Amino acid sequence: MTSSSSSSSSSSQIKYDVFISFRGLDTRHGFLSHLLKALREKQIDAYVDDKLKEGIELLPALFTAIEESQIALVIFSKDYASSKWCLEELVKITECMAKNWQIVIPIFYNVDPSDVRNQKGCYKSAFVDHEKSFKGNIMNVQNWKLALKRVANLSGFHSTIFGTEAELIERVVQRVLTRLNYIPQIELKGLIGMDKPIAELQSLISCNAGKDVHIIGIWGMGGIGKTTIASVLFNILCSEFEGCCFLPNVREQSEKNGITQLRDRLLSILLEEKDLNIGANGVPTHVLRRLGRKKILVVLDDVNNPDHVQDLVGGHEWFGRGSRIVVTTRDKHVICKEADDIYQVGVLEHHEALQLLNLHAFNGSSLELNNQHNDLMTRVVDYAKGIPLALKVLGTFLYGKSDEEWESQLQKLRKMSFKEIQNVLRLSYEGLDREESNIFLYIACFFEGHDNIKILLDACGYSTAIALKTLHDRALIIVSKDGKHVTMHDLIREMGREIVRAQNIEKFGERSHLWDATEITQVLKQDQGTNRIESITFNMSSAPDLSLSRHSLSKMKNLNFLRFYSHDTYGVNLPEGLENLPDKLKLFHWDDYPLQSLPTKFNAENLVELDMQGSYVKKLWKNVQNLANLRRVDLDGSKELIELPDLSKASNLETLSLCDCENLRSVHPSIFFLQKLIYVDLQGCIRLKKLPASTSLIDSVEKLDEKE
Repeated sequence: MTSSSSSSSSSSQIKYDVFISFRGLDTRHGFLSHLLKALREKQIDAYVDDKLKEGIELLPALFTAIEESQIALVIFSKDYASSKWCLEELVKITECMAKNWQIVIPIFYNVDPSDVRNQKGCYKSAFVDHEKSFKGNIMNVQNWKLALKRVANLSGFHSTIFGTEAELIERVVQRVLTRLNYIPQIELKGLIGMDKPIAELQSLISCNAGKDVHIIGIWGMGGIGKTTIASVLFNILCSEFEGCCFLPNVREQSEKNGITQLRDRLLSILLEEKDLNIGANGVPTHVLRRLGRKKILVVLDDVNNPDHVQDLVGGHEWFGRGSRIVVTTRDKHVICKEADDIYQVGVLEHHEALQLLNLHAFNGSSLELNNQHNDLMTRVVDYAKGIPLALKVLGTFLYGKSDEEWESQLQKLRKMSFKEIQNVLRLSYEGLDREESNIFLYIACFFEGHDNIKILLDACGYSTAIALKTLHDRALIIVSKDGKHVTMHDLIREMGREIVRAQNIEKFGERSHLWDATEITQVLKQDQGTNRIESITFNMSSAPDLSLSRHSLSKMKNLNFLRFYSHDTYGVNLPEGLENLPDKLKLFHWDDYPLQSLPTKFNAENLVELDMQGSYVKKLWKNVQNLANLRRVDLDGSKELIELPDLSKASNLETLSLCDCENLRSVHPSIFFLQKLIYVDLQGCIRLKKLPASTSLIDSVEKLDEKE
């Protein structure tokens, strides 16, 4: 997820562990030789310019070596700034810091760090000489100064505070080992679309720089790129801190080894001390004092427990001023208490998604693709909906395959989701309680773009508000600012539906939710309904002229939500009529309902919404029904409707829509006394007699659209 501007420079493969920039006259035969020996004893491959082969041009070879090194050690000695070559190396190193996220560690060898940072003393003299020698190219000198200042401000080592050079070298080698062992290994090849999140997070991290401890949460759904973003951020920033650690897979590691062992490992890394075994009795005061003197960067990746930020890093209490703690999580609730800022990771833009797919499916080749292949790529991108994981997995799978094989895979994805993608997304679902899980599956399988989801689910006995908050915090759903609209990413929806499919692979009627038209048709035609079914949403256009028996819905005793919809004239036929509807129904939506009334046995006391647009109903029912839960009635376009039933017990009715009910002759007077009725639409009811004046109705209704 990086921009194309940095892709070329970041494409170099890591060849060396360390590049050492030094002034030979000051250090080659003394400090440097001892440092190299210590590094090599630890099997650390360090590059110095004595590796240059005779006849190779100096700077290009040095620049290549810098690009191919994971860490740059810069030894600032007294005569370092007098060397044009050293300063050119330094400029290149700062470029690699910015583009390749190279780690840079300065060593101030027998010089005052403030002289280096502020170019005083011998460093000032060196630049006076450079300004005289390079009058015609003063910009070069300015670039050297800027590079020097930037690197000298990084966290490093000052030789004068160590008793011996041996002690200094030991600490430097330990720092290098720590960085090499605990720096996340990023595949630079696949980083697209990262510039914006990295810039925004750097802004959050630099806020109040040097003051206090700042905790930043990185939150988003599985596969969205949280870990990758945190890894890049860590590599960019770790050189600026005195101690740093990237702790991956906190959820998995804590479950496997326990949080205490994980904390001890983290603190050992930060204090550069082997086998720091603190145990379960809390962190000793002397350890906390040492931590409190250090400016530290920690990334806790994939945290799923709100206590773990406190358990692992002490929240805001343990580390020194200017320390930064970055936490990645799928669950916003995990970091709400501790985080000073929370950054939500979004999906890739369409052009970025195409670029990432191209990278993995065609190895980034700029092939001239034919129209068919362009269409196939667009369809894969549409399926992935901007999730980097999905694009990488599908691109890698489709690499080297023919157009026919791409088409076949896309057809398969319509019926069956890609297992590797679903396994990652499902981690956010695991750990939900039964009620949260049920609500999630209702949203995935039935509620798509429905506004009254909370009212309907509350009617099922759920504590919907708190469950929706949990699902939102786990990045499983998106709730609008006004709280009325709930949406879900397509791949998350598909994950939920895959969970329902797994309830019974072969017997569709044994599943809790039905949405696939083919499967619903089989269940209805063959009378395979059971009391396991809780919701059905059926596009009748997919099965034109389908005829059902009068018993088709009778066995579905626990059916809460039924939606038969159509975008054209197709409907479902009921030649024998309909024996009954389940009494638990909260939502009954049937476009072009073919009968003249609802079944006489139907008890509508649990009904919340009645939506029968374009129905053939003449009267809903004869007797007075207990309709205390009813909130909305929509009979628009029901041209056979003659009269409304007695709605006196619909005390919570808010919306009554009767638009274009051309044969409606009368409205039952009970509606004039419904205190919560706020919307009535009677437009197009051409046979309706004038409404009687009713103070109660006029006072309560906010919108009363009468016949034209």
